[in-house]
Amino acid sequence: MVQPKIALGMERRSDPDLLAYGGAVVAALKDNASFPAPWGDSTPSWEQLDAAYQAYREAYHAALTHDTQKIAARNAARQAFTEMLRRVAAYVEFQANGSVAMLVSTGFALRQEQARSSSGAVPPGPMAELRGVATEHGGRIELRAGRSERAVAYEVQTASTDPASTNGSTVWSHAQTVFSVQRVALEGLAPGFVWVRMRGANHNGYGPWTGPVRVLVV
Repeated sequence: MVQPKIALGMERRSDPDLLAYGGAVVAALKDNASFPAPWGDSTPSWEQLDAAYQAYREAYHAALTHDTQKIAARNAARQAFTEMLRRVAAYVEFQANGSVAMLVSTGFALRQEQARSSSGAVPPGPMAELRGVATEHGGRIELRAGRSERAVAYEVQTASTDPASTNGSTVWSHAQTVFSVQRVALEGLAPGFVWVRMRGANHNGYGPWTGPVRVLVV
C-alpha cells in the first residue's frame, strides 16, 4: 500500500494562498491531541510556528504599499515560515507513521497519488450530498453526509463568506477530522451563516470536496 505523504510545493503558492494554507495548518496543530507538545528536538514548537506565521502575515500586508524594503522583508518572512512548515511537516509525517487520520488532522494537504493497480489503491470517491442544520445550542451545528467509498477519515472545512460570491477568494479553514459522517457536530461557531464542505481521505490522498452548504448558526 502507498504510504501517505504530505504535499509540499509551497513555493508555487501565491502569498494569499500560502497564508490561508499555513494559517489552517497553524490552527489545526494548536493543542492537537495526535501531536502533543513538546515536539521533536529539531522541530519548531507550535509557538514558534505561530510567531513565524504572524510575522509573515504582517509583512505581507505591509508590503502591499510596494515599498522595496517591505517587499524584501515579506520575502524573508515567507521563507522563514515556509522552512518551519517543511520541518513541522517532516515531524508530523514521521509521527503519523502512515495514519491518514493523523495527517489529515494537521491541515496539511496530502499528495494525490495515481492508481498503482486495480486492487483499490486509489483516493476516496465522491461523497453523497452534505446536509447541515442548526441546533438549539448556541454556536453549534450538525452535519450529515453519505460515506465516501474507500475513505478511512473525513476532513471538514468551514468558511465565513459565500464561495459563490467572492470570485474564488473564499478562505477555507480546517475544522476537524472525523471518522463517521452520520452525525458531525461543529461547535464554537460565530452567530450568522457559515459555509461547510467535506471530503474523504485514505492512504492514497483525498477525494473531491462536497459542494459547499450554508448553515445558520444561532
